[in-house]
Amino acid sequence: MLRIAREDFDRICAQALAEYPHECCGLLVEDMPSGVSAVHTCTNVQQQRHEEDPKHYPRDASTAYLIDAGEQLRIEEAAEKTGGRVSGCYHSHIDCAAYFSAEDERRTWIFNSREAGDDPDDPDAMYLVLSVYGEETSSQRKVQGYKCFAWDGSRYAETGVEIV
Repeated sequence: MLRIAREDFDRICAQALAEYPHECCGLLVEDMPSGVSAVHTCTNVQQQRHEEDPKHYPRDASTAYLIDAGEQLRIEEAAEKTGGRVSGCYHSHIDCAAYFSAEDERRTWIFNSREAGDDPDDPDAMYLVLSVYGEETSSQRKVQGYKCFAWDGSRYAETGVEIV
């Protein structure tokens, strides 16, 4: 189960609304004694990569997200220095439901092969997905829902979210 502070969850929602019609993204860093994950907002570089190299990055930021590797490494190193760990990531889906897509799952298998019996690269990571619907004006945008997904040993399944 993902445990997240109310103010951090609200920050994710605000980021998702502000970045619409592009997906927002960020990392969740768990404080080990409390088990509560804090939010580290990240820049979605998918649009930039898509514009620079559409052959290798065919999806734009309205249907995909990509966290800069250097930014991710800095967050991971800072978490380790304070005794925490990256517990997962979050992103928004634009004008559709919160679900764990085939693309979301594909990204969890960067280093390991996706063969029977293999675990994803980080089987303990959780993935929070927000559903954002909107119009041209920001006053019409709304986070319609959210779900969290975790590896259950054989597949990604929905898990709980506790906002504390």
